[in-house]
Amino acid sequence: MERMRTLDDVEVSYSDLKQIRAHTRLGLFDHLEQRKLLVIFILVAVGFSARAIRLDAASLAEDEANKIFAIRAYRQGDFSANGEHPMVMKLLCYASVQAAAAWDQTLGKSLGLTVTEETALRLPNATFGALTVIPLLLLTSTLLGFRIAFIGSTLWALGLDAIWFNRIVKEDTLLVFFMLLGFYLYNRAKGLPAFDVGGQERLYAFAGAAFGLMIASKYFPHYVGLNALFYTMIGYDSRNNRPLTRRMWAKYFGGLVLAFTILNHALFLPQTWRYLWKYVNEELLTHHGYLLMDRLFINDATQSPGGNAWYFYFLFLWVKLPLPLLAAFIVGLIEIFRRRGDYPESRGYIFLRMMLICWLPMSLVGVKFLRYSLSLMPLVYMTAAIGIVAIWRMSSSTLRRLRFEWNLAPRVAAVATALVFVAAPAVTTANILRSSHPGLWVNSFGRSRIGYFFPHDEFYDLGARESVRYIAENAEPGARVASEIPGVVQYYLERYNRPDIRSEILSQPSFNLSEGRPDFVLLQRGRVYFENIENFKLIESNFPVVQASTYEGAPAAQVFRLGRKEEIAMPPIDNP
Repeated sequence: MERMRTLDDVEVSYSDLKQIRAHTRLGLFDHLEQRKLLVIFILVAVGFSARAIRLDAASLAEDEANKIFAIRAYRQGDFSANGEHPMVMKLLCYASVQAAAAWDQTLGKSLGLTVTEETALRLPNATFGALTVIPLLLLTSTLLGFRIAFIGSTLWALGLDAIWFNRIVKEDTLLVFFMLLGFYLYNRAKGLPAFDVGGQERLYAFAGAAFGLMIASKYFPHYVGLNALFYTMIGYDSRNNRPLTRRMWAKYFGGLVLAFTILNHALFLPQTWRYLWKYVNEELLTHHGYLLMDRLFINDATQSPGGNAWYFYFLFLWVKLPLPLLAAFIVGLIEIFRRRGDYPESRGYIFLRMMLICWLPMSLVGVKFLRYSLSLMPLVYMTAAIGIVAIWRMSSSTLRRLRFEWNLAPRVAAVATALVFVAAPAVTTANILRSSHPGLWVNSFGRSRIGYFFPHDEFYDLGARESVRYIAENAEPGARVASEIPGVVQYYLERYNRPDIRSEILSQPSFNLSEGRPDFVLLQRGRVYFENIENFKLIESNFPVVQASTYEGAPAAQVFRLGRKEEIAMPPIDNP
């Protein structure tokens, strides 16, 4: 006997509701939405091209060199290497480097298209950075509609600040991809009809798996809590925010734990915990500090809410966002905080308000790096997209008040808005990728002060390869070189066949300029710490620069020749 269907059985997801409207001519975004797959393909392709071009132009940074050493350990079956970071990125880098080596030995060599190890190592992040377009567009479509989603995803695909961090081997790129994917899948599960219990359970399991992969990419689990907070705070009716059943919760957390355990099994090894114990107790760390606008700050989580400057991320947005995007973001902020938004987009406004406010505590955490801001950039681009649409509406209304052609005004306003807020930043991105490095760019507020605001993140050991090569070509057998990047020095000395050169660390307590000083010292503005600042001053004042890796007039790395005591006279030094 067939069961009588109730109103709940014919429930339609709020994300699928379309307002009844008269048959009108389809606009540009209606056509684009009908071809969503093609739009996604084009945006991913454009985003990947921007992230993969000249991927080996910059030398490896210290953290990237450590990934190479971790990959070598993985080949030997040791998964505890570089244990302070989860496994997902290292597994992807391992697969990429292995595939590149196989390619080079076969087709790459015969075609003359070999892949450098720097490129192979960075390729996974470039790929996932481009693929982030997919969950970002899908999530934003459900929250704010396709028009905002398309603009926001385009800003991400071509955004200099997203591209910048997608081109380095750090875990934040994967964090953002799986975070957005988890947000979208969880939201989609909430939107399924009540009678589709099986579909909801599957989506909750996939959402949990996405969050598990997120945590297995970077140990930032609080985004799972923020997702739960969003659905706890929002007062939708039971159809749009139904509570999960016990079985759904089991599927959700089961997917999370399973994905995390399988792809981060190194966390359960005893040697990993021994390594982490040393890392947490700073037995593996010889330096402290972050140079910000010529002022040295403590960069330590234990100093929260002190430590690094509270305005760190605000300064980043002020000098690193292209000015049109900065203006659109400010307009968008005003828009989402002064208006509730039209239903169903109102929940998207609430989502952005909550996420942006909850991101503010990052400014109070004692340790700060610019790469942490990558999780903020999707929110910035979504908010800027809202601002761009608001500016378009205001421009269109202004043109109409000026008695411009009624039907032509929105189109003229749309073209002008697109040129200023989308095309102009895209041209800036293209120029920087073609001729420079993304991390070095500053907007007009930065007054062309390259490497002045955030030298550690802006240079990110840029130029170290060239400096180490100079040392390798000019150093005597058995020479000694001091630096703050022993991993990078070791890696490139191996490449240039100089394993005889010994490496030292400037900030180690045992380092002493008065006795047995090294032959060469590699100094980097981005590597100034409390432990080495006095040595920096002494070396810069007393010894000659024999090589400098300079970019746009700013020295990223400098090699000083100290020589032997009998070669260069030097006044007595009080070792700091």
